[in-house]
Amino acid sequence: MAEARSTGAEASAQVPFGHRRLVLSLGPGGVGKTTTAAALALRAAEAGRKVAVVTVDPARRLGQALGLSADAGGGELVRVLDPERDGAHLDALLLDSAAVFDEVVRAYAPNRGAADRIVNSKIYRATRERLGGAIEFAAMARVLMLHTAGDHDYIVLDTPPTANALDFLGAPARIRELAENPAARMVTGTGRLGAKVLGLGGAVIIKALEALGGGDFLRELGVFLKDFAEIIREFQRRGGDFDMLLRSEHTGAVVVTSTAAFAVREAEAFAARLREWGLAVDGVLLNRADPELPDLATAPGARDALQRAVPDPATREAVIDAYTRARALGERSAAARARLASVEPPLDVYVGERSEDPPETLPELRAFGRRTFGG
Repeated sequence: MAEARSTGAEASAQVPFGHRRLVLSLGPGGVGKTTTAAALALRAAEAGRKVAVVTVDPARRLGQALGLSADAGGGELVRVLDPERDGAHLDALLLDSAAVFDEVVRAYAPNRGAADRIVNSKIYRATRERLGGAIEFAAMARVLMLHTAGDHDYIVLDTPPTANALDFLGAPARIRELAENPAARMVTGTGRLGAKVLGLGGAVIIKALEALGGGDFLRELGVFLKDFAEIIREFQRRGGDFDMLLRSEHTGAVVVTSTAAFAVREAEAFAARLREWGLAVDGVLLNRADPELPDLATAPGARDALQRAVPDPATREAVIDAYTRARALGERSAAARARLASVEPPLDVYVGERSEDPPETLPELRAFGRRTFGG
């Protein structure tokens, strides 16, 4: 089947947040960020965009639906929908921070020898997965690479779960500090203080620190930090800046939340802080919302119909009790939607219906995306 393509205003109108090139699915853990990202990516692909969805830790069945096997963490794009076969273009990538760091090193090292020296460094291998902000840096590094490559016109990022979702935005800068941190320059000997400490008269200090770290630890650390900092600087120089991309007109975010009152307040405050930071927030997805149900006391003939259908009084009272609880959940969802709709400046509010099982196959994701985002 030939690839179905929409362009310009037509494609933007068919795709939620269609004027963006990068959309971030943001929110706390457990609210359905990954499902939202997958459904949004699928919706955009079927509307004619060339789409990549980058995810971190999908549920097993959801990962299978996207064609991601358990060992698919090597940072390679997996084709989910093929233009020739499916009439749509959707690639998925399971993020692996170690693989992304290796890819950055290989791509931006001055030569192969420098790359091999860093990748084979014990310090590098011990650091790349334990470094604070490593997974967040890897997420944005991989997205920046996709954005720069230009092979996709719509990228959806399922952001990593963090204790504070704003940590995601600050993590890349923390990693970049390796290139600018005075302490790192001291160890590498690239700053004035480093030249003073590690040059003439520094032998006693070096021996003392090596005794604590063992062997040539300090020298190895200095080589690693110097080489790695140069790679990060070159990556930024050639690939651009994370913050500039996130704050640009190409990027927008959807905040995913649940219907609980505290979660709605948190989402409202989070959206405001994201906007203060400079990230455009295009909408909020109120996920796992319950339907509004009529009041049995005012619904014409409801009590009589229930009495005929359930003659036993005890069973009937149990049914009424269950219905009352379900109605209360529907009222909570309606109140949550009303509150989010009243936010200033206005946000588009999308509602994801509660289902017995979350969507974890392509047909289920397709149906969820159409119900939630229209079409």
